[in-house]
Amino acid sequence: LILSGEIFRLEFNKADGFISRYNVNGADLFSVGSSLRPNFWRAGTDNDYGAKLQNKFSAWKNPVMKLNSLKHEVKDGMAYVTASYSMLDVDASLSIEYVVNNAGAVKVTQKMSVGAERASKGMYRFGMRVEMPGTYNTLEYYGRGPMENYADRQHAATVGLYRQSVAEQFYPYIRPQETGTRGGLRWWEVLNIGGNGLHFSSDAEFYASALEYSIETLDDGSAKDNRHPADLVKNGMTNICIDKVQMGLGCIDSWRSL
Repeated sequence: LILSGEIFRLEFNKADGFISRYNVNGADLFSVGSSLRPNFWRAGTDNDYGAKLQNKFSAWKNPVMKLNSLKHEVKDGMAYVTASYSMLDVDASLSIEYVVNNAGAVKVTQKMSVGAERASKGMYRFGMRVEMPGTYNTLEYYGRGPMENYADRQHAATVGLYRQSVAEQFYPYIRPQETGTRGGLRWWEVLNIGGNGLHFSSDAEFYASALEYSIETLDDGSAKDNRHPADLVKNGMTNICIDKVQMGLGCIDSWRSL
């Protein structure tokens, strides 16, 4: 499914309903093979492993998403694309609406309904992810910084305008884990050397991260591994997560059981 204008081309994969290509002025903003897709997982922190959240939340790591419908129409000069999914293994349904104007700007609205039993168990995060070419290696954002910050780790992070490299986002904890997220964001941009790239904004504050490593590279799986930052291999892309919300990091020794 293709939407195109004078300077942009958007392609939706009809097999999964996700945006698989976003080209502006002849430049592809998504890496080849990537797509803008829902994401509910993070690489477990030491506190996560202490509370065994990597097992408690495991159903959200790669939940099966069955595309039930992909509807599209043009109305009042705007293109509307709506993808609806069932997620039986997590007792949920999800819809994503894309509204595209004639300049190629995309408004994305992701909604989920979850069964009461599954909802009570929680999840790491609710958002989306995508990979950009590694040449998009600079961030500009208005939000909390300059260091990484989370819902319960932000008192020292002040709201301001920041410009940083993607390489600076990774913090070399002794054991690789979730890192690099910035919160309280009003807008957030991922740019190349020419100042071109993607601009993200929201009606409400949000979280985002951009790393040289994928979630899968940082994740230890069901049990901690004895790896260190020097063992990690970059995938040559800028790995982006955009979150409505991400859970905090817990207290100093681990999350308490609920």
